[in-house]
Amino acid sequence: MRLPSLMFACVTALLLSACDERPDNSWQGYAEADYVRVASMESGIIEKIAVERGDRVRAGTPLFRLETTVEEAASAAAQANLEAAKATLQEAELELKRKLELHRRGNVPQAEADTARARSDRAGAAMLAAAAALDQAKYRLARRESHAPTSAIVQDVLFREGETVVAGQPVITLLPPGNIKVRFFVPEAELANLRHGAKVRLSCSNCPPDATGTIRFISPEAEFTPPVIYSDRSKEKLVFMVEATPDAEPEAFHPGQPATVSLIPPGAE
Repeated sequence: MRLPSLMFACVTALLLSACDERPDNSWQGYAEADYVRVASMESGIIEKIAVERGDRVRAGTPLFRLETTVEEAASAAAQANLEAAKATLQEAELELKRKLELHRRGNVPQAEADTARARSDRAGAAMLAAAAALDQAKYRLARRESHAPTSAIVQDVLFREGETVVAGQPVITLLPPGNIKVRFFVPEAELANLRHGAKVRLSCSNCPPDATGTIRFISPEAEFTPPVIYSDRSKEKLVFMVEATPDAEPEAFHPGQPATVSLIPPGAE
């Protein structure tokens, strides 16, 4: 009666051992990404959210806008001050031209011409100051609206219209396709087979067939196998983290998705 039980135990042990084995130069990992968190540059009430989760945006696409009543009023006032300063400068320049001509004819003393020149100089300086004030007002107004810094997928919207945000608080989370990578873990004994720039094959559920990637980073520090990928035989082993970026269709690799990485031998790329 013990023979069948013994045989069953042996078969089970063999199957478990086979499941834990992997081909040479092949490792388990998962997709990961570096997100871009677009924060508000100013504090205020969110007036408009221009995107939704899952949207694809290009660089420069408006993402959200804060309430701008105060900034628009300041910009309008600065514009009016600049127009007034321009008119004053134009008047002062005409007066200076007239005084210089009268002085050339001997009809007015030099002091009057000098006074007109000083007035024109002051008007010019006032116009430059008004122009600078307008630029500052426009800059503060522009900071109330945020745009996508790069082409990306909208991963998350953290605030809603009508909510208050403080400066530096992320409002939109973006996922640029170029920031997607596959992170895997290599035992020290196999690390010598890898190098920066080497090609690897990437396999996962619903990934493109024959997907490949390029190793972009090899950690200089060892760590224990992360719980998300360890097995009973490997959980106590020290490994080195390696990252590879997909060569094509990076959007097919979803952050957190398990993946198998295998080294492509040189010459077989």
